[in-house]
Amino acid sequence: MLFWVLFIFLMAFTPLPGDKYDPTTLVYPTFLHTYGVRKATAKHLFLYMQNRVKVRNPQGIAATRLDVWDDPKDAKDDDEITVYGVNSGQDVVIYNTSMTAIAVYGLYERGERRLNQPTGIAAHRSGEVYLADTGNNRVVHFFNPGRELKWVRPLGGMSAPRDVAISADRTVYVADTGNNRVLVFRDDQQVQSWDKLSSPSGIAATDSTEPWSYFKDNFVVVIDRNGQRLQKFSRTGRVLKTIEAAEIGQPNAKFMYVALDYYNNIFVTDFNNHCVHKFDRDLQHLTAYGRRGGGDKEFIEPRGISIYRRFGQLLVDDRESAQYYWIGTDVLNLRAAAYPDPKLLQLDFFLTETSYVTLEILDASGNVLAKPMDKTLRFSGAQQELLNGHWEPAAVLWTAPAGSDKQRHYDSKALQKMPRVAAGKYVLRLTISATYSSYKYFAKTVELPVVIS
Repeated sequence: MLFWVLFIFLMAFTPLPGDKYDPTTLVYPTFLHTYGVRKATAKHLFLYMQNRVKVRNPQGIAATRLDVWDDPKDAKDDDEITVYGVNSGQDVVIYNTSMTAIAVYGLYERGERRLNQPTGIAAHRSGEVYLADTGNNRVVHFFNPGRELKWVRPLGGMSAPRDVAISADRTVYVADTGNNRVLVFRDDQQVQSWDKLSSPSGIAATDSTEPWSYFKDNFVVVIDRNGQRLQKFSRTGRVLKTIEAAEIGQPNAKFMYVALDYYNNIFVTDFNNHCVHKFDRDLQHLTAYGRRGGGDKEFIEPRGISIYRRFGQLLVDDRESAQYYWIGTDVLNLRAAAYPDPKLLQLDFFLTETSYVTLEILDASGNVLAKPMDKTLRFSGAQQELLNGHWEPAAVLWTAPAGSDKQRHYDSKALQKMPRVAAGKYVLRLTISATYSSYKYFAKTVELPVVIS
């Protein structure tokens, strides 16, 4: 039997001291898309608002594309979103009335319409907006016909609610923090109460009518236990999955707010660890993005987070800024090994986002020998590819559905008949890109030298 020894050199995936911090699970939009501003600070707010509003305890963010803004004949405006940001320390909501102008609700309101320490906010493309008015023990329903946030009515019977979510079918979910429950409303009438939670705070929801949802899921995600636990519920309140902060190696975490993307991946801000955690739709932890600091891809006590699911536009605020990203992708733990009996080449890696994957095989001189994968769709999580001596992927008998264990099953008899990979020096070049907005502007390429003898 041919004796194989496979040596793997993996320098690119072992960051050395002093290496630039540059994760790519989130990436910055192009300069022209942001007019050069990808992190809005107190200085930017001052310039817009002439000192009428100051950054004081920013909290929730909500982003949506208003139906009334849409011109069906012009696709160029499809990514122009309305963003609502809660400035809790000043009891106001800041929002844009166009792509160049912003307005404020709360500066001059009095009586019933005066806000008190608002926190979470949710917005629907129809113009419906719901705000957790925490200090007033209520949720406030607003309506935006296009350029103005108009008062509709308050929803009461709560104790210090911290967050609110609205699904595509306009079902509203409230984290009724002081009463340790989640309340469910339709047409502003309470229809359900989910008890036995512990100080629920952040909340997000999706349903099968959501147009920008790959899997058409129906579920609700809730943060509770003082930011230590993340739970996934059915729309009737049945617990589907639970994960504790300690289970992902972050026992000191303080989860704040939560948002869902097109693939129903779950993004959670972590106040104490100055990062954003990303989970898949089954609460499998994919990665943590960001670190403490005021530089690029850094946060100081992040809070609100929102995603416009169609294009993967993501906004997050922290103590001192509001940051704008596109959802990108990253590859982790790239390694290769001999697949036992027969000796094929097994390539393993981990994706932090559903990606288009291109794999090229290069010889020692840098010439491309083969391209086994060309913009092949792979879902987030652990990946495994088997290559034969012709650098062809092994045929797969069966693949588990996306979101399950993602294991592939091969025909062992067919594998035995495949040609073995020849001895030599090779380079595996892997190029990945996300599947929406950043796709045309961002791709990550990594290389792995392999010596087979």
